[in-house]
Amino acid sequence: MAKVILIRSPIELARNDQAGYGWPQINFSDHPTADSLMAAFRDHDIEVGRKAKQIRRFFNIRPGDLIVVPVPRAILLARATGEKSFGSDVGYGENRVGAKYLREPGGKIKRIPRDDLSTALETRLKIRMAVASLDEFSDELETLYSRLESGGYSNRNSQYEAENSEAIEAFKQTLLERIQQGSTFLSGGGNGMEMLVMELLKLEGYVVHRPSKRHYEGVADADIEAYRKDRFNPTKLLIQVKHHQGVTGAHGIRQLSAIEEDDAQRWLITTAVTGESTNALAEKDGIQVMDGIDFVDWLFEHYQNLSIATRSQLGLSDVPMLL
Repeated sequence: MAKVILIRSPIELARNDQAGYGWPQINFSDHPTADSLMAAFRDHDIEVGRKAKQIRRFFNIRPGDLIVVPVPRAILLARATGEKSFGSDVGYGENRVGAKYLREPGGKIKRIPRDDLSTALETRLKIRMAVASLDEFSDELETLYSRLESGGYSNRNSQYEAENSEAIEAFKQTLLERIQQGSTFLSGGGNGMEMLVMELLKLEGYVVHRPSKRHYEGVADADIEAYRKDRFNPTKLLIQVKHHQGVTGAHGIRQLSAIEEDDAQRWLITTAVTGESTNALAEKDGIQVMDGIDFVDWLFEHYQNLSIATRSQLGLSDVPMLL
């Protein structure tokens, strides 16, 4: 049966999938047995005292043993591979054993917060020994290792947060695709999208107005004018709204740029993406751009406060979803 062993190994060794113990005077890997190793300590007149048991425990690590390495406010978990080696480049870790650490998909070593451990185990980690048995916590640690190895989380709160975040992102992506493709019940011709933006602006505290199509001359145009005034910062917005699926071009930028009004902020809001040339022109003319991803983020912030009619048009349910 695999043993569970705590090793206060220098963190530097974990990057190379190793766990280390000290004793730079003796190369453990030169010895075939623990008895041979202990004889070498005697031959070198090195008094190990009560640390003999720790030395034997480290030497006797076998492939498959579970290694626990304490780090600040967390632990690392690794499965021993059994290869013994020696190096003098890292202090207090000269004698080493191979240890395959649990890692994130990108290669970063997983850190398990101590708060995710049982109280008894967290207390046990405070033991001052450099090498200690944790066999009494084998069930807890082996279960934790298996869950993390298969892509799970160290506690239910972490799992809930991750699942909730994934569900939110999936929700926003689906909602954006439906709006882009016209798979909602918003009125057509761009009118429904404009009404939706106006409702969001009202929730932000703006007074909104839709100027007539004859209000501006030539190419100049804004679909929505919005006003908000507080004690210190009166604000006026001129907004072009584009209900597009693919890429929104620069026409909306030109429409806003042609409006002769110095004190207003100009915004292009689109359900699509904008190309580099459009973004460059917008930056040159001082126009803000909100693309589809930013728009659906804004919509998500307020969706629970939308009117019942608007939520119905978007197909948003009032029923909470279970993860």
